[in-house]
Amino acid sequence: MQSATTRILLVEDHDIVRIATTMLVQETIGHATVDTATNFKEAVHHVSSHSYRLIILDLQIPGTDHLLMIEKLRGLQPETPILIFSGQKEELYGVHCIRAGAAGFVSKESKATELQDAIRVVLKGQKYLSAVVREQLLNSLAQQTASNPAELLSAKELVVMEMLLEGKWTKDIAGRLNLKSTTVSTFKARIFKKLGVNNLLDLAKQVEMYHLSK
Repeated sequence: MQSATTRILLVEDHDIVRIATTMLVQETIGHATVDTATNFKEAVHHVSSHSYRLIILDLQIPGTDHLLMIEKLRGLQPETPILIFSGQKEELYGVHCIRAGAAGFVSKESKATELQDAIRVVLKGQKYLSAVVREQLLNSLAQQTASNPAELLSAKELVVMEMLLEGKWTKDIAGRLNLKSTTVSTFKARIFKKLGVNNLLDLAKQVEMYHLSK
């Protein structure tokens, strides 16, 4: 499909997934060189050293936090499309990833053929929108409102919400995101207000309900 010079970066920290995905990429493209990174530091090193036709990125790799990786990698190679391949909930993260600049989102629960389709679409310079993400975007346009409460949150608020739901304390979140504890508390208050909840238990129920009746 592509020339022998096609170079792909796969950012994935799980050995089995990395090996299987590399094989799938090479089967899809033909003569691809697949570089791999197991953490964000390695990913930055690769992107700073080589030009890539495509970056396939897991959201939960060590070294940084979720959506913030997309912005940082795009800053290093603005013309390189980023395809998210993640186990994170597509209903929560799909639209946010697209809005953050990703060229597509594929859930790890998807069939192998969907990832192959996404790779082909993105390499043509197009966006890959799964059925879930497409429906959310269309609903938002049609209703002029968010079809999913998580769509009301900013990227940073979504990261903070995820960490809160993981049971992390405000101080821990502040240290992880290099923020002040008061700033994290402000994010927490905004999240509660936007989603119409008063405590973490209600927040967890709200997110689970929208995990989403889909």
